[in-house]
Amino acid sequence: MRYGGFALSVTTARVVGTILTAATFPFLVRRLGVDIYGLWSYVVAVCGFTGLLANPGLSTYAAQQVAARREAAFETVSDVLVLRALAGGVAAVAVLVVASFEVRQDVRFLLKFYGVASVLTGGLSLDYLLSSLELFHVQSFASIAQQSLYAVGIFTMIRSPKDVIWVPVSIVASSLLTSVIGWTFLWREGYRFRFSMAPRRWAVILAPSLHYAGSSLMSNLYHRSGTLAVRWYLGEHALGLYAAAARLADVLRNFLAVPQTVLMPRMALRANSADGLPRLTRIAASVLVWFGVPLTVGGIVTAPVVVPWLLGTQFHEAVHAFQWVALYVITAPAATLFAGTIIYAMGRHRAYFVSTLAGAVTAVVLCLILPPLFGVAGACVAFVLGEFGVALCAFLLCPPQVRAAAKTPLLSVAVIASLIMGAVLWVALPKHLPPLVLIGLGCAVYAISWAGIGRNLLKREVEGIA
Repeated sequence: MRYGGFALSVTTARVVGTILTAATFPFLVRRLGVDIYGLWSYVVAVCGFTGLLANPGLSTYAAQQVAARREAAFETVSDVLVLRALAGGVAAVAVLVVASFEVRQDVRFLLKFYGVASVLTGGLSLDYLLSSLELFHVQSFASIAQQSLYAVGIFTMIRSPKDVIWVPVSIVASSLLTSVIGWTFLWREGYRFRFSMAPRRWAVILAPSLHYAGSSLMSNLYHRSGTLAVRWYLGEHALGLYAAAARLADVLRNFLAVPQTVLMPRMALRANSADGLPRLTRIAASVLVWFGVPLTVGGIVTAPVVVPWLLGTQFHEAVHAFQWVALYVITAPAATLFAGTIIYAMGRHRAYFVSTLAGAVTAVVLCLILPPLFGVAGACVAFVLGEFGVALCAFLLCPPQVRAAAKTPLLSVAVIASLIMGAVLWVALPKHLPPLVLIGLGCAVYAISWAGIGRNLLKREVEGIA
């Protein structure tokens, strides 16, 4: 498939997915309430760690082999499916062991159900195969279908905190259905997998797979350590506030992830180009600065209005938490750009692991220190600095020409325009404007500020990139 077709498919799937997430998230937290939403986030975090046992980098290895060797690598897929089945059994046992130590019966049940069910359905997932075979349209359709089915389940089944069981049911059912559809499509298109067991090949598969699993573990540590620490140190109500604030910041971050998803394959193709990779880096950094800075500043200023409007008045206490975690809107895309996009596209997997290790160490240490001292705000700071650690380490490990290209001159103007926007919004807050009017006002002020002080710079930047 040509790159344009890939870009259109992936962009469509990512935009639709982001919109569906932005719609279902406020609905879900309003129905579940602070405490139950926090406990569900805790279940997701625990299952995220045990899920690594079910898929210790096996899918990543299989995707690389299929992309390079096509049908000749289908025997590897067979071995990977067998290994994932065996690893899934280990992961299921691990989930049951962890659940046995849980004091709350409802959380114990959710851990057992979602942990085991996600392990079983995850083994059937074929997203990695569709991307490796360049079936991007099918992959995008499956992604949209899964997220749509999940959204339907949430909107139709969740009415109160007692309905929390329908959240994992919706996730598992949508994943299982789209997997079955995907495998059926591959079969009808003539792709045949001869399932066999060859234990002599397993060592060859496991060696590189465990390397990817190490990076995934580090990523889980700096993403999910805060959830575990807040529950252990501060309790369930504080966990709900932290989880809602962090998830809201993540929803905003998803909008910035769209261009990075589209650019990564092209960066991989031009990783050894003298000017191709720096040029794409400049584009990605400019997009990050252009949208990330105003989203962060606007989110901090308008949080007292926007957070209760989106999540409900019961989450009014989460305003302060979101203001602390709003910088995640910048640090997370920066980490994705430098580590998950540039370094990964260049094939520098050791540098990628070192970057994720830096983030994991930062997040874990700070999660052990800051929440007992500063409460939810401390956990939010640890969450943000974990991503910052990944971004900074990856940036320093990038080639000099890439680092130079990432230093976009748009940053200073974006900061000034965002501060002007923030000042206007701060003055407008006491006027009790409707949230949508407030957001529209911020967008207008930011655009006008750019037109006034950054128009010529932006024009030169666009001409330089082109």
